[in-house]
Amino acid sequence: MADIAHIAGLVVTGFHPHPFPWCDVVTTTTHKTLRGPRGGLILSKIKDRLDPKGKFNLAQKIDKAVFPGTQGGPLDHVIAAKAVCFLEAMKPDFKKYQKQIILNARAMADEFIKQGIRVVSGGTDNHLMVIDVSPFGDSSKKIQDELDEVGIYVNRNAIPFDKRPPYDPSGIRLGSPAITTRGLKERESREVVRLIVKLIKNINNAQIKNQIKKRVEEIVKKFPIYYDFQW
Repeated sequence: MADIAHIAGLVVTGFHPHPFPWCDVVTTTTHKTLRGPRGGLILSKIKDRLDPKGKFNLAQKIDKAVFPGTQGGPLDHVIAAKAVCFLEAMKPDFKKYQKQIILNARAMADEFIKQGIRVVSGGTDNHLMVIDVSPFGDSSKKIQDELDEVGIYVNRNAIPFDKRPPYDPSGIRLGSPAITTRGLKERESREVVRLIVKLIKNINNAQIKNQIKKRVEEIVKKFPIYYDFQW
């Protein structure tokens, strides 16, 4: 079994190896890089893996376990949103979006390194990266909270051989899908990184934090999530 929740969008567009045919079951969320509603998806092989009595194949067993076994009442609007999500994933523009996700993430990782912050993996081949903030002396939880205050949202994350507790580890995890959806490209992605680094290095400076917040507001106004429809 493989779970591809984070990389599903990259997989379906060919930017990451597909887990089939090596896996019998593949699970994923329908949000994250697939950019759909919150939900899940289970894919499985149908014709093989029969039970000892030859009665049910793997797909039938999963269906039986999911409903009525564990799933609650399905929500029609979420089912419809998933259908739209899958349709979007079949379009050429979705592949362009996934490619830009990778380009933005690589630009971000490169900029962190240039700014003197260690990227744990040395770079990235997908949409994610984890940076090591331990040299700065502040906890990742504090950095996450301070970034929240200026409108930049990240997750604290453990790093290999982390000496800090899981609740307040030494790393920060961030990715590029959300900003790519807004239309940011490599240049803007690098600027976002510079804003993050500026806050980390000046975390107790209220004036600098206000400057960063103002710049974040300017960026999101320039790259809105939704079109401004004229009714």
